[in-house]
Formats: sequence, structure tokens, C-alpha cells
Amino acid sequence: MRNRLSSTRLAVALFVVVALVGAYQAYVHAQDDPVVARIIQLGKTDNQVMTWNDYASNRFGGRETGTNAYTDATAWAAWQFKQFGLEAELEEVGEVPVGFNRGPWFGKMVKPTDKALRFGTPTYTAGTKGVQRGPVVILKADPFSIPGRNAKPDDVEKKRAAVQVAIAEVNANKAIINGAWVLIPGASTGFARDGRRSTKEYADAQLIPALTKALVDAGALGTIQSAKEPISMLDGNVQSWDKLPVLPDIKLLDTQYTEIKDLVEKKQPVELEFDIRNWFKMGPIKYHNVVATLRGSTYPDEYVVVGGHFDCFSSATGGVDDGSGFAPGMEALRLIKAAGARPKRTIVMILFAAEENGLVGSQAWLKKHPEVQPKVVVMINRDGSPSAITGAAVPSDWYGDFEKVVAPVLNVNQKWPFKLTRNIYPGARPETPGGSDYSSFAMLGIPTLSFRTETDYTYSRAWHTLNDTYSELVPYIEHQRHSALVTAVVAYGVANLDKPLPRAGIYLPDGLYADMSVGSGDAQKRVMASLDFVNAPVHTANFIRILEGKTGPPAAGGRGPMGPGGPAGAARPDAPQVGKILETKGGAIAGIVASDTQKAAAVAVLPKERNTAIRHDVAGVLGMSAPSAFYLTTEKKAAFDKKNTAIGKIIAGAGLLQDIKKDDAIRTVRFIRVGQAAKDFKVDDESFKTLVAAAGKKK
Repeated sequence: MRNRLSSTRLAVALFVVVALVGAYQAYVHAQDDPVVARIIQLGKTDNQVMTWNDYASNRFGGRETGTNAYTDATAWAAWQFKQFGLEAELEEVGEVPVGFNRGPWFGKMVKPTDKALRFGTPTYTAGTKGVQRGPVVILKADPFSIPGRNAKPDDVEKKRAAVQVAIAEVNANKAIINGAWVLIPGASTGFARDGRRSTKEYADAQLIPALTKALVDAGALGTIQSAKEPISMLDGNVQSWDKLPVLPDIKLLDTQYTEIKDLVEKKQPVELEFDIRNWFKMGPIKYHNVVATLRGSTYPDEYVVVGGHFDCFSSATGGVDDGSGFAPGMEALRLIKAAGARPKRTIVMILFAAEENGLVGSQAWLKKHPEVQPKVVVMINRDGSPSAITGAAVPSDWYGDFEKVVAPVLNVNQKWPFKLTRNIYPGARPETPGGSDYSSFAMLGIPTLSFRTETDYTYSRAWHTLNDTYSELVPYIEHQRHSALVTAVVAYGVANLDKPLPRAGIYLPDGLYADMSVGSGDAQKRVMASLDFVNAPVHTANFIRILEGKTGPPAAGGRGPMGPGGPAGAARPDAPQVGKILETKGGAIAGIVASDTQKAAAVAVLPKERNTAIRHDVAGVLGMSAPSAFYLTTEKKAAFDKKNTAIGKIIAGAGLLQDIKKDDAIRTVRFIRVGQAAKDFKVDDESFKTLVAAAGKKK
């Protein structure tokens, strides 16, 4: 017993020593700037991150664009920022033609037994006319399983035909549909029955409304569709007040849907009762970003932007998406201001509007402030799971500055030590907005920072579902507090640098690139090369043809890159190889593409094509030595100029070439096209034949 007690005491003592050492290291680092020390102290003893989520989620509710909840919450947020001592304003983003508000909703089975039902309705869909009770009928015709979103022409015609069959079924059964709830086929996607947007790309919005009208004319109480747990709940679309929806659109838990369907098919009487309070508001309804500003003392026209979207789908309250993002941002600004900070650069916190409608708020802010775009040093966005920040990967040119910036938080929490790493791989700027608001900034070449995070929370549980509530975050309060503290220290540190972070090398310039992964598992080596499709078009096209689309499944990950550098590059450890390394000697690494990936139209013998623009007088040259063989040089190989064709140069990962071994698997080769010229370089059969013929004429 004594030995056990001694061991326990020793373990506790060691833990205390480690914690004290970590705290002391953070203290020593923080002493370089008393503001940082104060931020850390407040972040540990007076962290209010959950307060801001509580207000937004539980005092206002589902903050969907066009709702009173969103409008009221933005007014509160601007007021709250002012209470922090910051400048704050509402910046108009846009308007919706009709508003929507949601009250409580209830539903139950009343026959053959009394049972509560789990369900939801998409935004901008009809509620009931008070409490409505009725029997259940089944619609057998199924136009709902045919794709509606981004439907192909054949799908649209199939859907059109299926809708007509369904309408005929409704018209033939008006007597039993009148006053009944109608079970419709197809699995719910969360979007409204009648479509989300009135566009040609959304066939539902063009075709299903005709079926809905037939159901209304027949006297149906509403439709009920099966939905899997977690129940996704998204939105519909109302373009004008005189075209409000009138037929409720219920998405019911699949097990209950199946139970009801089975009972009806067995001819047992089933009655359901619903009270759904979906309300509309005459528009137009304007909506706004909330912008809070802490002015810089030395470089006020240079900016560190902290962002998180403020809107959510109104079927829940946005506690996770994006309460786990905007609340740490709000608290970070409060901590910085409360610590008495006067940073050299301006720090701006933006609660973005209408992210769920296509990143509307972030694009509007950038468009309204074109003079700010070249002056944003970095944009820090948070949108995802309730997680703790554990590190960051930054470009090599940032590394020295970031070592100083993150030094105070390296061991500020022993549970989540902060690890800083280099990201040597530039990424392509996104061409269209997607993922989250960071992409609006990245599209313009503005650097974005993504933190590495840790959590055991499954994001899909809350993402756009009925579960997106404040209570989901309660087990992760410590994660949220830690992330707010780290965000505050990093945002303040970057704002206080003597020089802005450089932009060079973060995003790929116009061109064509090959991103290659060699090896297995964590030992994979990633090499990125530019491809010279201008001076060696045939060999470059052949290289792309034998590898494009043969990359294997990507590594598992989250929502995608949210910072500089692009994709992780590694394939899953079990990804099928697309080739192998034949040899690594004589100053070159030779690789060959597996024969089953060779495209049929590739020629057996490539025409001679010397590339004088790339010489082998330096290491790091990518070239072709045969129709399905390529090489990477690890030293000068001038003799290659006479017998091989150079097609590119290594721009990242050259230092890893020495670690590539014979028989290593080539796991992935991804091609990145940046700029119109690269996009116009075609490698399909006809284009390739044209290139080969043109090369033959040059001889």
C-alpha cells in the first residue's frame, strides 16, 4: 500500500513540476511584452468565450440570413464589441426579398399509439395552420430520387416524366389525399422539397412545384420524407411575398418514417398531428456584417483580420457552426483589448453574414474595401469543430517571425502543447469561393492562416443538422477557452511585428504543376514541380496523360485547407500505387508509371523534343526518358541535355529527393493548373495527336 501511495505521489509531483515548468516558460516568453502576459492571465482566469456563444445561440436563436434572430444578434454583437472598448459597426451586405422566422414545432403519432416524432422543416417552407391532424397516405411515384441539384439533361427529362406520373397518381386519389399527410419517397438531403434556388441547375425548383400544386389542390396537409440521423436541415427559397409556400415539408427520422409506412401498407389506420410555426416577413430584409476594429498605433493601414461567420441554419441555433468559430474570435479581441494592447497594426474582427448562402459577407467586405486587400497581412478564420489549437504550419519565410509570435503559447497548456512547423509547398489560389470565408481572401492572394487543432468531436453530427446547438459545446469548454487565448496571442503578435509577413511564395503563380507523393504512410515524400508545357508540349502532355486521374484516394481530413500551402499532398497509406521508383543512382531518380495506367492513345515512341529553356546544369530537373518513364535529377547532369527531354523544375521538396529509395511506390501525382494558359493546355486524344503532329513538322 505504501509503495502504491509513493508511486502516486511521485507521479503527481512530476506532473506538477512539468506544469510549473511549462507555465514558467510561458511566463518568461510573455515577459518580453507585458500585454502578452496579461492576455494569458485573462485567458486563463477570466475567459468568457462561452458567454458570447450563449448569447448568440440561446438568447437569439437560429441566426439565418433574413431572420429576426440574425438581425437582432448583429445589433447585440456590435453593442458588445463597443462594450469591449472597440470601434464597431454594422456594414450592409445585401437583402433578401422575403424574411423568415421560426417558432416551436411539435409532432406526434396519435393512432395507433401515442408517440412523439423527431423531425424538422427546411427554412423558407410552410408551417401548419395551427394544430393539424390527419391520416397518412403513401405516394408511390418517385421523382424525388432522381438528381435535382446540378442535374444532367437526361436526369431533368427523367424527373419531368416522373413528376407527371406522380401528378397523375395524386389526381386519381384526391379523395384519400384530402385532409391527409402524404409520405413521399426519396431520402431527404435537408433541402426543401421544392428546391433551394430557382435556377436551371436545380431541377427540383423547376419541376417539383408542379407536383406540390397538385397536392395542395387535392387538399393534402403536408408531405413527409425520410431523413437519417443526424437529420440535415437546410433551406428553400422564396422569391416574393405573393409566392409564399403553403404545403408543409416535413423531414422525419427514417426509423419512424419506416414504422409509419409499414403500418399504412398493412392497412392499419395511422393518424399524425403536427403544429409547425414557420412564419414569413415582408421584405426586403437587409442583413449586415459586424465589424469590430482595434486601430494600429504605428501602421494603422495594415491589417490582421480575424473572422468567423455569424449566420447559421435556423433549424438549430448555430452553437457549433459557427459558434465554435466566431465566439473564440470575439473573446480573442476582448482579451487583447482588456490587456491594454496598442498593437502596431490594426486588428479587425468580422462576424461574416450569409456564409451559408455562398460566402456572401466576406466577399462583400472585400469588395467594399478594395484599398484594404493589399494591406491585409494575414486572415485568421475559424469554422469547424469545437477544438483546441495545437499548432500551425507556416511558409518558410514566416517561420522566424512565428517562432517569436507563438513562443508564449508553446506550453501555455500542457494538454495541448503548440507545435510550429514549416509548410514549404505553395498552393493554388481558389478560383471560386468555397469551404468557408477564408477562401474569399485566398482568391485575392491574401495570406490565410490555418491552425492545427485537436478534438474528438464528430463535426458531421452538428454540421447543418438539428443538433447544431450550444449544448454540443459544453463538453468542450476548455477547448474553446484555449483556442480563444491562442488566437489572441497570435493575432496580437502578428499585428505587432516590425515588418508585415511576406506574401511571396505562398500562392502558385500562373503555370502548370505536378504535385507528387512517393513512399508509404507517414514516410511519404512530397515533391512539387513546375511543368514547361510551352517549350516541351508533347512530353509534358504525355506525362500528364499517363498520370492524370490515377492519383489514388486522398488522405482523410477535415473540410479542406484553410491556410497557405494547399492540400496535404499525401495519399492514404493504402492508396494503390500509380508507379514505382526503378533506381536511385548516378545523380538521378528514375521512375516508371505502372502499365495499367498508360492511356491507349499514348504513342510508343515520342518525337524528339529538346527543351533548351531548361538545362540539366543544376539539380532538381524533371524530365522524360521514355513514354512511361521519367526522372528527377539530384545533381548536375549536363549529359542529359543530349538524350532526354526536360519538362520541369522542382519548386518544393527538393531536399527530400535524397530520401527516396528504389522500389518506393509512387502514390499520387496531382496536376494543378493556374491561369488561363495552363487551363487551355489540352491533353485529350485529339489535342495530343495535334501536338505530336506539330512536333513532327518541326523536325
